[in-house]
Amino acid sequence: MKIYGHRGAKGIIMENSIKGFKLAVSQGIDRFELDIRLSSDGQLMVIHDEKLNRLTHTDLLVSKSHSEDLKRTELKGINEGIPTLEDVVKACPSVKHWQFEIKTQRTEVGFIKPMLELIKSYQLEDNVVITSKHIGTLKAFQKHLPDIARGYVQEWHHPNGLKTAINLGCDFLCLNKTLARKQYIKQAQAKNLHVSVWTVNKIEDMTDLFKLGADSIISDFPQQAKETLTVTTA
Repeated sequence: MKIYGHRGAKGIIMENSIKGFKLAVSQGIDRFELDIRLSSDGQLMVIHDEKLNRLTHTDLLVSKSHSEDLKRTELKGINEGIPTLEDVVKACPSVKHWQFEIKTQRTEVGFIKPMLELIKSYQLEDNVVITSKHIGTLKAFQKHLPDIARGYVQEWHHPNGLKTAINLGCDFLCLNKTLARKQYIKQAQAKNLHVSVWTVNKIEDMTDLFKLGADSIISDFPQQAKETLTVTTA
């Protein structure tokens, strides 16, 4: 079972920060899930929330803000601005695989061109999956970047995540932990879907999901997850 750091190492240091990703890398983590939004000038910004009051000392909106302003907007608790996706990828060259989750409330083709350029520049074609809850966005990636892996993020029971992922030609099914049942996992894997479960922070949940056969878990505490897996498989 693979371990993905959730937004870097969200349980240890500010989420989606360069420091967080570097810390996890220094602890031997080489897979990450992160969030991407578009700035007003069409740059890929690594940030979960559209409104920034939770993560910064401002109430800026990502989609209404220029990337340079966002990069100067310090994340709470660390002397670091909001990074671009390229900033993160460039800072972590040893990472083996990324889950790039697109955060949007509408189909936005503006993600396509900068994502393709980044993937080509850093030769990530085989090392990334584009994920989203937004079906229209996944359809856009399916149309414009058909050779890049995609994943459907299922948060609730409806719509049916397995059927949705299959219909969209996805490679990953990213499951809310509450939906991860053995039969469902096996059904997805029978359709050649990689089942990645989020967000898994308790040791007992990590162990249970290993026993259930999940392909990977996404954790706020990736080092702890790695250590737990090492003990479980010993």
